[in-house]
Amino acid sequence: MAQNRRTLAVGGALVLLLAGCESAGVPDGESSSNGARVTQLVEMDALSVADDPLSDVAGPIRILAELQYGKDRLIAYVNGDGCGILATSKGASTANPIHLVSKWPVGGDGSTSYPVGPYNSASSAEGAKIWATLLCSRNAMVIEYSSGGEGVPERARGPVTVARVADNPAASRITVGDPGARRQIEDWVKSGKPAPALPAR
Repeated sequence: MAQNRRTLAVGGALVLLLAGCESAGVPDGESSSNGARVTQLVEMDALSVADDPLSDVAGPIRILAELQYGKDRLIAYVNGDGCGILATSKGASTANPIHLVSKWPVGGDGSTSYPVGPYNSASSAEGAKIWATLLCSRNAMVIEYSSGGEGVPERARGPVTVARVADNPAASRITVGDPGARRQIEDWVKSGKPAPALPAR
């Protein structure tokens, strides 16, 4: 009987600890698909980057992530009422093979196939090997990117999760957002549920 009481006490303490961690770790923002609160992209801390290739873009640019692929890099940012990505070559900020911008969905538009949406999308290609697709919501960005080289970047900065695209090892899936939003999206992908239809490359 004493053993059962001790087990119940430990179990109860663990439940309280987990509940406390969950409520303490959820930032202010919009509700996500599981009821947790997520921080919107425009409220997240901005990164400073060397040789900023977005310095001449109009509007309040907030760079959220920078990923290095050999001599190339990918920058993810928000600007006013949408988000964007820019692929550049190191030391050549004028060579921008891909620059995508997408507005946040309004009025019930957009895809709801991923958590913390809805999303609008944009895509672009520079030849057969370099391409990108951007899914943009107020709470997260989901990017598929092929640099023409390695699928996974050498270095990533900012609130970002990177994984190889299952059916294309030369491409990476980049999720930008707060930790809770990224976790929901990655768990959704791992669950095997159908992903939204992406524009043709």
